[in-house]
Amino acid sequence: MTPQDLLRLHPFFTALSLPDAQELLKRTHSRHVPAGQILFQEGDAGDGLYGILTGRVAFTVDSASGKGLILNVLGPGEFFGEIALLDGKGRTATAAARDACHLLFIGRSEFMAFFAQRPEAMSRIIELLCARLRRSTEYIADTAFLDLSRRLAKQLVSLSPDDGSSPETALRISHAELAAMLGVSRERVSLQLAAWSDKGILGQGRGHLVVRDRQALQKLVANG
Repeated sequence: MTPQDLLRLHPFFTALSLPDAQELLKRTHSRHVPAGQILFQEGDAGDGLYGILTGRVAFTVDSASGKGLILNVLGPGEFFGEIALLDGKGRTATAAARDACHLLFIGRSEFMAFFAQRPEAMSRIIELLCARLRRSTEYIADTAFLDLSRRLAKQLVSLSPDDGSSPETALRISHAELAAMLGVSRERVSLQLAAWSDKGILGQGRGHLVVRDRQALQKLVANG
């Protein structure tokens, strides 16, 4: 994926004309990050916006007791860091490279100066932040009202978008990572995944899952 492709994918930038997009690219910087490196910690100053060209980045928050919760894992074509970028306050989560990553970085001062001259593009930013807020509200509601099987099914569906190219979707994710995303024990997640594997809904391997019957998971989310 090229930096030009990356900009075309993000709602912040789809409203830009070609000359404006080219001008913004001049203000970006490329960063290569090894697997396992922390990009920023929860509470760090929001110094800019990151886009992922290659690799994956995980986002976590920690409780007072040190227990971690994985909020999300993003891959190529996605951006992160928008909230702290816009309000200039602390990062809302810790970001760490799961793989060796090639990132595109736009500093906050460059970003704000650029968009201050293009107010029409700010509507895209508002739309994106509203979508993020809706997802956060949905996550809170799911935690309060859905049992583990439906929450886990919903998480697997969200991680395996149906693009119509294949009836099966392979996911590079472990039981422990899924458990951290849901805030439950790995043992509970493993028991549920094993039950679905016995029914042919999933396939399992070391460090990965294969969603074989996405429709069955969707029905579970909808009907319980």
